[in-house]
Amino acid sequence: MAKIIILNLKGIFSNRSSLFKVFILLVILFTSFFVHHLLALGLISLLFENGFNLFFSYDLASQTSVNVLKIVQLFSAAGTFITPILIYGYLTNFNFGINTFFSRQSAVLAISIIIIITPLITYLIELSMSIEFPFWLQNFDRDSEPIVLAFLKMNGFSDLIFNLLIMAIIPAFGEELFFRGFLQNTFLNFFKSSHLAIVITSILFSLIHFDLEGFIPRLFLGAILGYMFLWTQSLWVPIIAHFVNNALAIIISYPYFKSYEIVQNFNHYGESSLPHASLGAIIFSLVSVSVLLYLLYSNSKRVKQEN
Repeated sequence: MAKIIILNLKGIFSNRSSLFKVFILLVILFTSFFVHHLLALGLISLLFENGFNLFFSYDLASQTSVNVLKIVQLFSAAGTFITPILIYGYLTNFNFGINTFFSRQSAVLAISIIIIITPLITYLIELSMSIEFPFWLQNFDRDSEPIVLAFLKMNGFSDLIFNLLIMAIIPAFGEELFFRGFLQNTFLNFFKSSHLAIVITSILFSLIHFDLEGFIPRLFLGAILGYMFLWTQSLWVPIIAHFVNNALAIIISYPYFKSYEIVQNFNHYGESSLPHASLGAIIFSLVSVSVLLYLLYSNSKRVKQEN
């Protein structure tokens, strides 16, 4: 009976007005956010002594408290970016590109782009750090930094795996589902311009991280991910690229981040304190990424013609 009811709900709001769909999305979003935090509270209460108090107050000097924050982050991300968007898509028949085929060549090219783009991203980080932001923005940025630094402290392999889950797997799937799968498609339908849709989505993608030093590089990466999705029409390509970007930063930095003092040298964009990017490396990165993007575009065009 329950299965029949769920199946009958598929696409039930697909023909409703845009305003009604926005209302439904907001209801689902707030409900999901509340339910996921209740689930997080329940799990924390089961796993930790005095878990109820740990849920509502935290001490970054305590590893137990940091682990609680990580669980809250996990459920919060799922409740904001994944569950409500999937439910909304089911009720409205929204096409996120999850079921679209992608070629192995597209995945390899996307991964190669993320790896080779590092010197260019390093330069963009340096550029961001040279910008004088308003004082109130600088204070806001500093408020989130201690939590990020505490998350990056890894005492063992289990911490590495947990960080990969909450800082690579969940963000890659959830953020790409929300920003590229939902927002970019929505803006594309509204503005009828793929480039404008990618630009607006990339700006929002970068802003939501509340990281001044990472704003420009995230804006650039958001645009790259947006074009990956536009050309391949498969959400899995930017998801793979996003995961590789985050996972590499965490895995490479793992041997160095076993003390808080070293973690303090970690740039909260997600990269360790990288050496100055040479002009040659920047040019090589820019040219190589441009070529790889063209190959991705050409390959995606060929795959569409074959299918």
